[in-house]
This record gives sequence, structure tokens and C-alpha cells, in this order.
Amino acid sequence: MDDILGLGRPAATGAAARVKGWVRDARDLDDDAVVMVSELRCHEAGCPDVETVIAVMGGPAEARTKLPKPLAEITEADIRAWR
Repeated sequence: MDDILGLGRPAATGAAARVKGWVRDARDLDDDAVVMVSELRCHEAGCPDVETVIAVMGGPAEARTKLPKPLAEITEADIRAWR
């Protein structure tokens, strides 16, 4: 069976919390905003094997992006470059 969610990969220890913190800082989010960070395997033609999806939900700051690399490789510069 395919591992669609990438659950067979080792956990990126602390990476999700670190990325969420960078998103909160870069977007000046208040505590009511929800930041979701997910690492997914992509099975579509032309997309990377693993991508990280980041979503901000709630309020005027709602936004979503996909970064074409594993969660553990996301940098603060990647988050600051997200517009």
C-alpha cells in the first residue's frame, strides 16, 4: 500500500514547531490564528517526492503555500520569502 501521508518517514523532531514559530513571527500573527504544517508525499506528475504544506487559518492573515522540500529542510528564509 502507498504511504500517501509519508507516515513511514522518520519524524522531523521539532521541525513543525520551529516552522510554526517562524510563520507566526514573519506574519505577525496573534494567538487566535491557527498555523498548520504538514509534510506530504506527492504522487502527481511533475511535483517533488515530498512537499511541505503550510496554512494560516483565521482572521485576515489566511494564507497557504506548498514548499517543494521536506519539513526538516525548511529554513526561516523560506518562510520570510513566502508572500
